[in-house]
Amino acid sequence: MKLNYSGTHLKVYNLVARANQIISSVAFQQDLRAFLNNHYADNVVDEFLSHLQTSGCDIKITSHWKPFSQRVIYVDKAGLSINSARLKRPSKFYISLLLERAFIVFDQKYDISEKTLKIKDIEEKEDVLQGIGYLAQLPVV
Repeated sequence: MKLNYSGTHLKVYNLVARANQIISSVAFQQDLRAFLNNHYADNVVDEFLSHLQTSGCDIKITSHWKPFSQRVIYVDKAGLSINSARLKRPSKFYISLLLERAFIVFDQKYDISEKTLKIKDIEEKEDVLQGIGYLAQLPVV
């Protein structure tokens, strides 16, 4: 999975670059494996991680200036859209939110949560995606 941003907003560019760095880091992969191992069998986790690494999923990121909108990062028909007017918090918060939304798009494209992880409950799916976003806040070596 890779996030692609071709815009000119520097903060959005840095967020996407850092998110890509986190996705490809060994420490994040290990943390993700440990997080998923708490809930799922080893073979299911291995299959999920192999889909993540070999899928070649490119998620397009766009940025827009919408000062009256309350949403910061949202899923749209092309991929993900970031409201650059709302980027006032530290980057760590937005990176975790960006990764959480990126995994939503990844799940929509490949239906990983239902086919691989066998998640039927929407609340459990949200918990897993929020947990993946939380892992992005942890320091990566």
